[in-house]
Amino acid sequence: MSCLISPIAFAEPAFDLKTLLDKAVAENPTMAVSKAQIEAAIAGITVARSFANPDLELMAGPAKYRGVPTPGANERNYGVTVSQPLEFPGTRASRRELAEQQLTYAEKGILTTSFDLRNLIKQAYLTVQLRQQVLEMFAANLNVLREIQSKIKRKVEVGEAARYELIKADTELLVAERDYASAQTRIDEAKAILRGMIGNMPDEFEIKAQPPVINTLPDITTLRQSAENNPYLQQLITAKDGAEAKLRLEKDLRFPGLTLKSDFTQDPDLNTFRVGVVVPLPVWNRREGQIAQAAAGIDEADANIKLQKQVLRKEIDSAYQRNVIASNQLKVFENGLLQQSEATLSRAEAAYKFGERGILEYLDAQRVNRDVRRDYLIAKFDYFFSVLQIERFIGSDLVQP
Repeated sequence: MSCLISPIAFAEPAFDLKTLLDKAVAENPTMAVSKAQIEAAIAGITVARSFANPDLELMAGPAKYRGVPTPGANERNYGVTVSQPLEFPGTRASRRELAEQQLTYAEKGILTTSFDLRNLIKQAYLTVQLRQQVLEMFAANLNVLREIQSKIKRKVEVGEAARYELIKADTELLVAERDYASAQTRIDEAKAILRGMIGNMPDEFEIKAQPPVINTLPDITTLRQSAENNPYLQQLITAKDGAEAKLRLEKDLRFPGLTLKSDFTQDPDLNTFRVGVVVPLPVWNRREGQIAQAAAGIDEADANIKLQKQVLRKEIDSAYQRNVIASNQLKVFENGLLQQSEATLSRAEAAYKFGERGILEYLDAQRVNRDVRRDYLIAKFDYFFSVLQIERFIGSDLVQP
């Protein structure tokens, strides 16, 4: 008994860029960490808005008369004290503001994490595409060299070609097989990196050969201005706001509030009820250290913002120049170099067929054409990668799935 299994059942799943980006945002553990930080910050606001619990104090014990005892009196005493700490409105507002700034910082953090993750996945996706196209080119070259080697072998066997031509063809074929095997391994490596960024991915998968859409690149002046939208820079600005809120809270905590107290005491012959206020006196500790630490935090945040702006300016200028270089290289290939390489190969092939040139010239032309096409692919993807670098620095999606 036999059964037929459709080859579709063994087909590897194929993903486009949009699907991979959505899966990464939903399943990547780094995103889960950022989401947990937001939940913790929300809980922090709840803590900042809550009131302190009252304190209840109960005390009891024997009593001893110093004078004449009261007939029938119980020689015991007890006391009940209730205390309720109260913060001043300004202190509560500062505490709540700090918690809200921490939530904003966490929200900026998840935006930064998401944007960086999406940018890295785009790079990994394009890397897989580049290596797949290189593999296809090597595969086509390998097929051509196998045909050439087979024809030369037959010519050598019948004495129409010299033995060294077969040796040369065998050598070129071995090099082509090595390049093809290496290209396959590099694809597996690129897929492993992509799979690791996303999380829940099958061991074997394919990506759809859909080139991304690149938006029109602004001029360098506009790019520098757009650096203000960089997610990490925005998070640093939020960190400074949080440091300022921390300083205000530390100043308010020098005199945070007061405590209302009431107590009832029953002695053998006397009942006492009292109401009072406990006021902290900032005499020995005026929180100079905490206030100085908070002020230093503002200075540090300012320095980080200035440093990030300087780094962004430098990186944007560098990425823009790489983009210009890659664009110029593409123009060189597309405006004649590719056509010249193909034409040279066609002439060398025709000359070899008609016996005007030997196998060495033909194989050299074949190798040069392969190198030119590979360099063209690298230049094309270098242009994509340079745009992705600019995208990362300006915080705006220039490469769309």
